[in-house]
Amino acid sequence: MKILIAPDSFKESLSSLEIAEVMEKCVLKTLPEAKPILFPIADGGEGTLLVLYRILGGDLKEEKVMGPLGKEVKTKWLKKGKDAFIEMAQSSGLSLLKQEERNPLNTTTFGLGQLIKKAFESKCENFYIGIGGSATNDGGIGALSALGVKFYNRNNKLIYPGTGKDLLEIKKVDFADIKKFLLKNFIILSDVRNPLYGSEGASYVYAPQKGANSKDVFLLDKGLRNYANVVKRYTGKDISKLKGAGAAGGVGGGFYAFLNGKILSGIHTILSIGKFEEKIKKADLLLTGEGKIDSQIKYGKTLGVIFNLVKKYKIPTIAFAGIVERQVYNFIKSHLISIVSISSGITNIEESIKNAKELLEIKVQQVLKIYKFGSKM
Repeated sequence: MKILIAPDSFKESLSSLEIAEVMEKCVLKTLPEAKPILFPIADGGEGTLLVLYRILGGDLKEEKVMGPLGKEVKTKWLKKGKDAFIEMAQSSGLSLLKQEERNPLNTTTFGLGQLIKKAFESKCENFYIGIGGSATNDGGIGALSALGVKFYNRNNKLIYPGTGKDLLEIKKVDFADIKKFLLKNFIILSDVRNPLYGSEGASYVYAPQKGANSKDVFLLDKGLRNYANVVKRYTGKDISKLKGAGAAGGVGGGFYAFLNGKILSGIHTILSIGKFEEKIKKADLLLTGEGKIDSQIKYGKTLGVIFNLVKKYKIPTIAFAGIVERQVYNFIKSHLISIVSISSGITNIEESIKNAKELLEIKVQQVLKIYKFGSKM
């Protein structure tokens, strides 16, 4: 019996890999005759690198690069053949900063560019860059500066390394030194579809989460508007309305313009890379879950993608979650899915988050015992 274990993360609590390992432990204990197959889910955000390493194998490379505030940080990227997998959160992530250090006016993506350069020097041809979890709102100018793009202000002074507040100052761009990178294939993994600027853009929607106040947000948005105008003037590319241009504080738009980057769905791309559909077709049972299962599953959210494949291949599925909204049950009426809350009877959310691992293990074992008994009957 093949049991596919493919959970998303429990935000603020457990990574998808940690959850998958808990579920695997429960399967081996309760159904020792079964074969667990682990496929922890990631969409390009924090934790993506280790998920891909678990799925694909390859060579994890350790590097020291510039962090979001200019201090050196230790980071990793994954090489598999000619493919490089880079997680932006490793070099420019919000989790690298203390609460009081967070302000996207001052942060840079320079370290992300350094990682790309390291992978380029390692003879990689395809660059998969997960851009979730960033601490930045610099339009990618920091990363592009590390790769050789030169941004100048009105006084013809070089802007280096490039932060969010520098976007307003850009007047001239020289990208002659980046031509060697244009022979490579850049795939930007993101499920964010926000435009570069405006009320639905990078600054207004995401910068407050990164430490920006209302004045900062106004300046950052104004900077991205200036950036889009300069980009169009020098590259001929209009990133002002590009879907996904606002991902990771404008990295989506910057990489599209200067690296010919393709902005693709993180979850769909990772499922494709790991040949998830082939695995689910052969599974007898799927164990999945995430922190909160709500109505967002109808709109391309990770678990919604998984549930649609479940429906397509008619695979019995058990989904575990900390919180389950009632509307979800209408969505799964035609699916072979049972949804189980691991925090049933617990009203304190903080308590559930703190004890998520223990609660998950108890509930998975209980459910698998019931499943085993039902199978025998």
